[in-house]
Amino acid sequence: MAVDRVLARTPSALAVYLIAAGFRPPLKPPESIARHFGDRLWVHLADPKAGGAVPALVDRLTEVRGVDCDLVMSGHVGSAHELGATALPLPRERASEIRRVLDEEAPSVALFLGVEMAPACLYGMREAGIRTIVVASPTGTDVRAHGRLLSRSAFQLLDHIVATNEAARTALLKLGAPVHKTQVVGPLDEVPPAPSVDPAEQERFAQLLGGRPLWLAAGASLSEMRSVLDAQRQANGLSHRLLLVIAPNRADEAGAITKATELRGYNVARRSARQDPEEHIQVLVADDPAEIGVWYRLAPITFMGGSLLPPGSDAGPDAPAALGSAIIYGPHIGVRKDDFDQLAAVGGARFVDSGTGLGAAVSSLLSPDKTAAMAHAAWLETSKGAEGTDRVVDILVDAFDDPDGA
Repeated sequence: MAVDRVLARTPSALAVYLIAAGFRPPLKPPESIARHFGDRLWVHLADPKAGGAVPALVDRLTEVRGVDCDLVMSGHVGSAHELGATALPLPRERASEIRRVLDEEAPSVALFLGVEMAPACLYGMREAGIRTIVVASPTGTDVRAHGRLLSRSAFQLLDHIVATNEAARTALLKLGAPVHKTQVVGPLDEVPPAPSVDPAEQERFAQLLGGRPLWLAAGASLSEMRSVLDAQRQANGLSHRLLLVIAPNRADEAGAITKATELRGYNVARRSARQDPEEHIQVLVADDPAEIGVWYRLAPITFMGGSLLPPGSDAGPDAPAALGSAIIYGPHIGVRKDDFDQLAAVGGARFVDSGTGLGAAVSSLLSPDKTAAMAHAAWLETSKGAEGTDRVVDILVDAFDDPDGA
């Protein structure tokens, strides 16, 4: 084992460090390490920008293994609560604390997103039979000067070292990562899992609509109803069977949205009243949150509601882009503006700055060829990380389930 050679040097910087941390000689691990098996995954976010990749990784890992992960997270754990994870700090570099934490929360696999120079923790995990993997982008390879003193030795304690691109691989090699252990997998998917859907209900709606044209105002606010309904009127002149589906951003506005729509002379149905979009219905208020996945899948055009007027929306383009819908967005799109602008740059989204512009955009996208081209461009852009995620998941599956592999 490479780690045996590192620890066999007398004295080595790593050996001195581990002894100072409270590990007692002999430090050389046994030739055959007893694996710790189970379904617990410990994810340490050393790189705060890597947090967006965790939901897709966990979702894909669960899908492939057919077993729910018992997830523990440390570091920059902003997404822990949303994922149902247990949030813990990474143990301090003290043997007693590391062993105590691992006795209580021992994972089968520890995944480090970004480089964390914690040699004692890595050694303790190896001692406990835990497989350790690091995945780093260029932003995750920034190591302080004192950490570089042990980086070459610490990398020997890892089972897999993964870079998301060549720049990250170069940075890892400069830190001392072994060439034979370091691989490039591509960027990780930061698109969260798509909203779930009842297939039978989706099929029922599809048959009910019978190929009828429709567009979705997702997360729409009451304040922008005038613009949305004006857009429906404008586009309806080109397609008289056009159905507008409004998914309110706030449940308490659904009633007011329904009333405002009726006052404009539209035939309205409301999903919370279990009303369906029959042929005579012109606007459907889709105020059942459990059904949003259906409408993303059925609507070839999605307007990102809340983006026309302040205070705006922080919703991302991930769900409609992943589910094949062309995207329209306004100027008040919030923290995800760069993502929308990137989609627009590759032809996967369209920017509008007013209700009139919204109507013109919907009208121009009633052509199936145009919406298909936009939706495909959006899907290509947002699915760039799928291959990298799948390759990391393959490594994780082997680490969990292969007694001999890592």
